[in-house]
This record gives sequence, C-alpha cells and structure tokens, in this order.
Amino acid sequence: MPILPENYETLSAMITPALFMTATGSLIISTSNRMSRIVDRIRQLNVEGDDLSRGAKDVDYLADRLVHVSVQLDRMVRRSDRIRTALTLLYSAMAMFVGTSLTVALVTLLGGALLFIPTTMAIIGVCLMLAACIQLLRETQIALRNNRLEILFHQKLRNMRAAQGATAEEMASAEA
Repeated sequence: MPILPENYETLSAMITPALFMTATGSLIISTSNRMSRIVDRIRQLNVEGDDLSRGAKDVDYLADRLVHVSVQLDRMVRRSDRIRTALTLLYSAMAMFVGTSLTVALVTLLGGALLFIPTTMAIIGVCLMLAACIQLLRETQIALRNNRLEILFHQKLRNMRAAQGATAEEMASAEA
C-alpha cells in the first residue's frame, strides 16, 4: 500500500507531540524523584523531632534544635506543595500532548476541519510545561534556602559551644 503524501504529513504531525511527551516524561521522572527525597526528609525530620521532644537524644541546645526541626518541616511542606503542583501541571501537559497527537489524526480523517483543536491543545500543553518549570524553580529556591539554613544552624551551634567553652574557662580562672 503506497503512502500518500497527506498520510505521511499526518503521521509526521502526530509524531511532533511525541518530542514534547518525551521532554515532559523526563521532567515527570525527575520531579517524582525530587518528591521522594522530600518525603524521605520529612520522615527523617519527624523522627528527629519526636526523638528530641521525648528526650531520646542526649544533645545540647535542645530548644534550638526543636525550633530548627519545626522550621525545616514548614519549609518541606512548602517544597512538597510546589512539587505536587509541578507534577499536576506536568501530567496535564502530557495529557494535552497525547490529545494533540490523537486530534491531529481525527482532523485528518475529517478532511482538515477543526485544525484549531490540536493546535490549541499543543499550545496549552506547552503553557502547562512552562508553569511546571516555574514551580520547579520556586521549589529549587526553597531547597537552596533550606541548605543555607542547615549550614547556618550548625555554625550557630558551633559558636554557642565555643562561647560556652570560653565562659567555662573564664569561670575556672576566676576561681583560681
């Protein structure tokens, strides 16, 4: 059976959204992995906070540590909200690209009528991908701020211990 030019054009047009589907699929996989890391970190912080509040860990500056865990959990909630929104947008984009591919075939069967439908679906899909990428950028900013807060917290603990050590030495030399 010979391939007619219009059939070839239809197949080509149906394959074009596949490139967007591939890109969207890659983003879905990496975003799902990010969500898994966030869930793991939330679980870890919950255990840490529970251990600290029950006195199961013998650590210094307990109140500071509990506040730090609470702040981190709040930030994790914001991160998970951004990731959830991004995944919703990405899955919606994927649906639009699949729909684009299918409607291209339907438009061809209908003799070219309603060509605006696949075009509109493709534009909506691209817009959804853009919105998802913006959400992922916002989540990344929160993640980087979290890293900075972790570093600052540990520096604060180190400084408090150093100050406490200096005070203990001053008291010992004053008694002598």
